[in-house]
Amino acid sequence: MRKLVAIDLDGTFLNQYYTISSLHASTVKKAQQKGAEIVIATGRANFDVQRLFQNEQLSTWVIGANGATTYDPEGHLTVSLPMETIYAKEIITWLNEENYYYEIVTDNEIFITSKAKQLLQDEMDIVQSAERSEMERARERQLGQANLQEIEDYIDVFQSEKEIYKITIVSFDEERRRIAADTLSKKGLNLFSSADFNLEIVDNKASKGNALKKLAKKLDMKQDDIIAIGDSMNDLPMLEIAGTKVAMGNATEEVKQHCDYTTETNEKDGVAHMLEREILQK
Repeated sequence: MRKLVAIDLDGTFLNQYYTISSLHASTVKKAQQKGAEIVIATGRANFDVQRLFQNEQLSTWVIGANGATTYDPEGHLTVSLPMETIYAKEIITWLNEENYYYEIVTDNEIFITSKAKQLLQDEMDIVQSAERSEMERARERQLGQANLQEIEDYIDVFQSEKEIYKITIVSFDEERRRIAADTLSKKGLNLFSSADFNLEIVDNKASKGNALKKLAKKLDMKQDDIIAIGDSMNDLPMLEIAGTKVAMGNATEEVKQHCDYTTETNEKDGVAHMLEREILQK
């Protein structure tokens, strides 16, 4: 029986250095050779996933921007759920007024304002409770993304009429994240968190779960054919619709409670262990 395997990226398929282990890459290829359909389901943009895939010569379906986009293995956009412009403008105006670091994710670029890097550094200097090394890794993750471009004014994005798929907010201050979530929650939007330090805002029809459900229908696969694996709260929507739910060893306790079993951590190639069990040994 064919299987559709949905794999989260950060904290799951990637290690702590935001790279793909050779074992993870080789095991995915073996699973594909056995007939499994693999989809990476991530908050990252597709072009950033392709940058990560390049060295390992991987090719999979990609659910990007927390479900706002889906690309086939050949790189064609098959699902597009951009944010409504009116919501995007309201959000960005407020974030600028309150001096938050944020990113605007489109189909081809990630935009930050010219003062964004300094805002991120200021937060690291002010927040003393968080681990410095953890904040450094978070900063490296955000600023190491593909196609990151600085702009003087966010209005430039709207004037270019680019479709906005996601707005990412990064703050190391728990209270500031709570305020942002409370202020920006509204009917037409979904808010997710893929790490302790971020908020990711997308259209209310976008989620990893909805995107995975559409992909399963396209590939004529039932719920029992779906396997999902993840570590964070934004993975719950896709885990909920999977026939087999797998948590990473480093997953949050809430994610583990929603799953059928827990595999190894991302540092110990947990995805490879799951694929061996669910695909290669059957």
